[in-house]
Amino acid sequence: MVDKESVEKICGQIREDGDREIASILDKARSTAADILGKAEAKRDEATGKIMRDAKDRGETESRRLLSSVNIEVRRTKLKAREEVVGAITKKVQEELAGIRSSDDYPDILTQLVVEAILGLEGKSFIVYVDKKDLVLLEEKVFPSVKEKMEAESSPVSSIQARPLEKSSSGGARVGHPGGKVIYDNTFEARMFRYRDDIRMTIFDEVFYSEDDGETGSA
Repeated sequence: MVDKESVEKICGQIREDGDREIASILDKARSTAADILGKAEAKRDEATGKIMRDAKDRGETESRRLLSSVNIEVRRTKLKAREEVVGAITKKVQEELAGIRSSDDYPDILTQLVVEAILGLEGKSFIVYVDKKDLVLLEEKVFPSVKEKMEAESSPVSSIQARPLEKSSSGGARVGHPGGKVIYDNTFEARMFRYRDDIRMTIFDEVFYSEDDGETGSA
């Protein structure tokens, strides 16, 4: 027969075994929880780092995009301003050319333009087209000078006629052969067109390139 002391001893042993089992389970639970927590923190740090890197990359990309947009807009504004300046200067040059007609030098200028065209075309007979305002000047003063200069060039002109241009011109002349299709256009407008690139480059050299050098130096 099992006595009371034996029962208590058995119960005590059961309690001890239970306590050890509970302690073991708790240790394993704590270890597992710590492991899970560590992995979770690592995942969190990795995710946070990725978010930060992505945000930084997006920020840098957006900054580059905005900077590029600003640079493009500045360049567009600058080009527009340049074209406005070129247009204003070109208009001023055209006005100055138009004013030459009323100057004392115009007969000599018109003579040189006609001679240049004749030398370019060659031949003996020519038709000279000018603005109707210049017809009298052409026949009375320019033609005698042209003939004199062409004789000096050992290429005398046998026939030279004056005709009005169909459209008005600020000055100069168009020269051709009677019945011919080739025209040497030496009107002011044509010369402006032929030398437009040179005019633009001169404006850029004088007005803009020095400005750009100054900007580069201050950067």
